[in-house]
Amino acid sequence: MLKSTSKGFSKASKSKKPTSMEELLASTGYNIPSLRRGQEVTGKVVAVSPSEILVDIGGKSEGILTGQELSAVRDIASKLSVGDTLDVTILYPENDAGQIVLSLRKLSGERRWTELEEKRLSQEDLEVSAVEANRGGIICDFFGIRGFLPASQLLQPVKANELIGRALTARVIEVDKQTNRLIFSQKQSSQKDFKEIAKLLAEVEIGQKLKGVVTAALPFGIFVEVEVEESKSPADAPSTSLRALAGRQRVKESEDKLEGLVHISEISWEKVDDPKRLFKVGDKVEVMVIAKDETTGRLNLSVKQLAKDPFLESSGKYSKDETVEGTVARVSPYGVFVLLDEGIEGLMHISKIPPNQAFDIGQKVTCTIESVDTEARRISLAPVVKEKPILYR
Repeated sequence: MLKSTSKGFSKASKSKKPTSMEELLASTGYNIPSLRRGQEVTGKVVAVSPSEILVDIGGKSEGILTGQELSAVRDIASKLSVGDTLDVTILYPENDAGQIVLSLRKLSGERRWTELEEKRLSQEDLEVSAVEANRGGIICDFFGIRGFLPASQLLQPVKANELIGRALTARVIEVDKQTNRLIFSQKQSSQKDFKEIAKLLAEVEIGQKLKGVVTAALPFGIFVEVEVEESKSPADAPSTSLRALAGRQRVKESEDKLEGLVHISEISWEKVDDPKRLFKVGDKVEVMVIAKDETTGRLNLSVKQLAKDPFLESSGKYSKDETVEGTVARVSPYGVFVLLDEGIEGLMHISKIPPNQAFDIGQKVTCTIESVDTEARRISLAPVVKEKPILYR
């Protein structure tokens, strides 16, 4: 009897449940992850309902996808089931209810861009929402990704502001995730129209300077309508009446125009955050042709190529190991950008900055130049440490 009790006690001891926080932590191997906002983690779906999705990410509690975050990816969420593996982003490590709030927007965005590229290749119609209008066209939304529908690509001539809030059927004619560029069209150019565009593009040369008018200013750049002069002059044309020539000239003035894109990276040698602060619809601008594609009818333009690169002009006065003074222009997760001269910035990489040193925008700093790379337009800096860092020996 006593022996039996002893065995029973021994078995109970081995299966004893944790009764303290120390025992609980020991039972997990002290491997409860530390979560931070913006962190990307992988988890497994443990529950799905119309109002929320629970995901096990190995934390002290399950992560939850609900509210606006769920509504934004409703079509993706509707296809999820228990056991599915998901890549999610931590929105809040802990809310008022002690839950880990998750987001699927990044995964959703990646899938959207893939879908848009597939739609472009297949030339399938899709539905977009008109959210903003300007003289150049309409800004449309496709599940959180914004694109541009030029007025010239509307199916019917209509005032753009009359379409705001409406669902529109369109096709993707250009998509580039890296530059956040998305262009829609409601109509496909006829073979005749396309031949006219190709004919005009053939008259344009790379490096050519053209004058144009801004037709739209968007987050990723500006659209410019340029006038192209055909090489064939009236003197080379067959003899005809002056009235007929004048009539032809009026037609040419309306037809010999192409619309091209000046990407945000080609607007200025300096960093541009918002093209709409620099340009508005109707502005006259001079551009340079930097690329054309006669098979697709695309024309890429540049404004900055017509101006001298201030980096090439000013970087020559800086040399390796030189001590310089500047002003903190931007603070990013990977370092501090320091304005050394007009149009000239250097980067203090995060790995060069002591852990106890912080910088504020506008702060005057003294740095040492580590390298000057004119081809990459980059100056690498290191801060001049005036005090011994913590743990210095």
